Amino acid sequence: MSQLTFTAIPGFFDLADSAIAGNQPLTDDSLQKISHNAKFAAVRCEIIFMGFYTNGNNVPAPVSPVDGYAYSRAECLFIPVLVSTRQPAPGFVPGQASFPALANADNYQGSLVAAPYELDINDATGVVACSVYGSANGAQNQGTVKVYAVCQRSSVNQNN
Repeated sequence: MSQLTFTAIPGFFDLADSAIAGNQPLTDDSLQKISHNAKFAAVRCEIIFMGFYTNGNNVPAPVSPVDGYAYSRAECLFIPVLVSTRQPAPGFVPGQASFPALANADNYQGSLVAAPYELDINDATGVVACSVYGSANGAQNQGTVKVYAVCQRSSVNQNN
């Protein structure tokens, strides 16, 4: 599957209905604005894989792989998916793209059940909260999550 790429960050251009009315000539300016609006629509909402994280890590604000647009946190919804109740092994880098090797020891000796207790990414700071509950020893701040960002660009009217 090929990746969509743009050389410039597209924005929205307001185009009067009269500019594209029937029996009216379609100008180059109107065609350029229609093309620009179509490009903006293609990237207005993006789902971006952010990598793997664990409790206390910070998820950065994403950058579009299509055109390099830097999203603000207000334009994003971060979705953590629990992928392991165990911590990553030493050498783990927060945000790495591949599933991390897991630590040998865990805190669930004797537990019949290990389930997510808290999964959250702070909207303002990007700090990950990941706690797992073990039936024998209660909640522990550990676990590994895979994070996706659902990003919606603001409609900024270019008025050009």
